[in-house]
Amino acid sequence: REKDGMWAVLAWLQILAAKNADPAKPLVTVDQVVREHWSKYGRNYYARYDYEGVESAGAAAMMAYLADMVGKWTPDAFAPYALDKADSFEYLDPIDGSLSKN
Repeated sequence: REKDGMWAVLAWLQILAAKNADPAKPLVTVDQVVREHWSKYGRNYYARYDYEGVESAGAAAMMAYLADMVGKWTPDAFAPYALDKADSFEYLDPIDGSLSKN
């Protein structure tokens, strides 16, 4: 079910192939690609938390609240941090038709 690792490897191979299209030029490394990205866009992070043994009703209430708040928070809602984007993610797998939400 979890295909993330394979897609990450394929994505990096494609990025490196594109960056190293000319064999006469010096090899571009992952480190160089990442540092170039950071210098242009800043450092960004993704974290996934899986919780086991959480009481279902409380978790469902929290998720309903978060879904209701999408689009309602102002950029300064979490000051001193600035909120850039809040959305509810969905992914429809084109192969097996499964839908992953949040």
